[in-house]
Amino acid sequence: MFSKGTMKDEGVDITLKNNPGHVLSPDDWDKILDVKFDKMDVEEYKNWYTNLLRERWESRKAEIISLAKEGMIKDIKLKCFCSNSTSYCHAHIAAKFLNNLINKLREQKNNSLIF
Repeated sequence: MFSKGTMKDEGVDITLKNNPGHVLSPDDWDKILDVKFDKMDVEEYKNWYTNLLRERWESRKAEIISLAKEGMIKDIKLKCFCSNSTSYCHAHIAAKFLNNLINKLREQKNNSLIF
């Protein structure tokens, strides 16, 4: 399963600064800075990032599924610069997204065994 990690943890760096091409990396510095400095509502940021993940799901589904399958085998920290208590952090949102996907993949696997 996935959880939010810090830059000190072993894991997958999903920051725009260090890994801009990663499927989970945000793609807009302005939005990151706006939420960080209270110029954007936290819920608005979460909606923006969730929509970004949905877009990436459409265009990079195989990559996301591959990452989720890794998380089915071992625990993975999604590294970010935010503290673990930051409510807007994209790593929290990405971990939730991937963990939900893992549950769906497991459900599909179990359902296919029934038939």
